[in-house]
Amino acid sequence: MSDKLRVRAYNVRFGDAILVSIPDRGPDGVSVRRHVLIDVGNVLTGEGGADAVFRPVLEDILDQLAGQPLDLYVMTHEHMDHIQGLPYAERHLYPAAEDELRSALKTRFAWLTASSEPSYYRRYPQAREKRLASVEAYRGISAFLRASPEPVPQAVEAIMLNNDPRATADCVAYLQGLAEKTCYVHRGVDPIGNHPFQEARLEIWAPEEDTSEYYGTFRPMALGVTRPQGRGGKPSLTAARPPAGVDAGAFYNLVGQRRSFVDNLLAIDRAANNTSIVFCLRWRGWSLLFPGDAEIRSWKTMQRAGVFHPVHFLKISHHGSHNGTPDPEYLEGVLPLDRPDDRPRSALVSTWEGTYHNVPDGPTLKLLHDPDSSDLRQRCDRLHQVHLEAQPGAYVDIEFEG
Repeated sequence: MSDKLRVRAYNVRFGDAILVSIPDRGPDGVSVRRHVLIDVGNVLTGEGGADAVFRPVLEDILDQLAGQPLDLYVMTHEHMDHIQGLPYAERHLYPAAEDELRSALKTRFAWLTASSEPSYYRRYPQAREKRLASVEAYRGISAFLRASPEPVPQAVEAIMLNNDPRATADCVAYLQGLAEKTCYVHRGVDPIGNHPFQEARLEIWAPEEDTSEYYGTFRPMALGVTRPQGRGGKPSLTAARPPAGVDAGAFYNLVGQRRSFVDNLLAIDRAANNTSIVFCLRWRGWSLLFPGDAEIRSWKTMQRAGVFHPVHFLKISHHGSHNGTPDPEYLEGVLPLDRPDDRPRSALVSTWEGTYHNVPDGPTLKLLHDPDSSDLRQRCDRLHQVHLEAQPGAYVDIEFEG
């Protein structure tokens, strides 16, 4: 048995699917190899999403488990590019018997983000109010896009599909029944008893239990849409006319500005990203950080909570977008330029170019590792880019010597 910890990142195009294999001790002291599976999903539109990648990914995951249970599954947050892969595979790749994939994985523990717990919003009314505002904003934007004669840009379509509350709810419901024990985690939850590891330590850095602080303010929208009564009808755009005595040009400019929904759509997307489970895995002197898609608001909250410490591996948040990696003042707490030890440091980005504008963001990646720089003080010694290093459905391995 290998005495190395291995991070295997699968190329699922624009999405995440990561299998972490960890040497550990069994209850009788015999060495065992335990596995943590993080997410599994990709976007539902454009070249960044392709269902064909899930078959080789799931086949390899089951091959790595070799008939043993999956020790821990982590759903970082409720976005389709992170959660739709396993439900899709259950329906389309393993349809011979009910729950065939679930039975094959035999998952012992699952971690889902705190706000996906069924009774969560009854206990946190402020978070519920903001969540309802988010869903209502989404529905308004959805109706406007369906009524508009203009084609929907791919990036907008991807964000809409990623945040569809009905689709994400279906996937979460499947994942809630994946494991023998499902834990809804946040900072402050004691991981002990919620995973089977004897040697490895797991620390939960985020999210906060009350997720209301991750929601921004939704701007009022006058989209001029008449929604249909009942399901299945098509919404229509309402023509707006200037009141008497109001300059027509200025009026239509104002209507155009108020119909801009981009800020609200991004606020919806950010809220889900910032509820990501962020956890640090410590093993034999190594520290590996998996932040899901946490954005700047979450990083600032973690910094205020005092959870930062230097790590040797960073899974780059939000697929390499500029708003998923904190500014240097915060990054210094995780990947300081003055290193506390001489162990190599690496980062991993799972992404697919062309799905969103400027993702992955070149300057952000260079902030972590710049191969063209003469400066010997770099935050990481190597940057692994899954979309460059593996064919779709294949993987990249990063190993840590025990």
